[in-house]
Amino acid sequence: MNNRNLKFEVIWKDDDMFEMRISANNGRYSGITEVYELSESLLGFVNELNDFSFGKDKVSHSCGEKDSYAYFEMEFYKIEPTGKCGVLITMEENVSTEYRKEEKDKLSMELIIEPNAIDVFCRELKSLAEKEDGIAELKAIANYTSNIE
Repeated sequence: MNNRNLKFEVIWKDDDMFEMRISANNGRYSGITEVYELSESLLGFVNELNDFSFGKDKVSHSCGEKDSYAYFEMEFYKIEPTGKCGVLITMEENVSTEYRKEEKDKLSMELIIEPNAIDVFCRELKSLAEKEDGIAELKAIANYTSNIE
């Protein structure tokens, strides 16, 4: 079973925005955060990601605010000519208090993605953004190694 993935799930919405639970697992590290998002912002990212394989070296999207209540960022980048990509995922959660500024969970990890997984993820993410409901999942492969066959 491949448990390496990035998963978006809508858990709440109102007339202005929706909230997503975002979870990520690269086989060694995993994390969860919950962030607010706008449909237009997420749809804009989907359009950028759809065009990613046609020229751009990097595409990124973030939700929430860094060093605040909750934050999520994903940055897609190319790692080899065959189309495999890396996704750098950054998550934060828990607001720091005035007494303990360091009281915050933070995580950074990488997922390795095949090009077809990006296509499936874009379709699911577009549907999630349009309906403000559902799940979108980006499935990853085993960690990248260039010197092991």
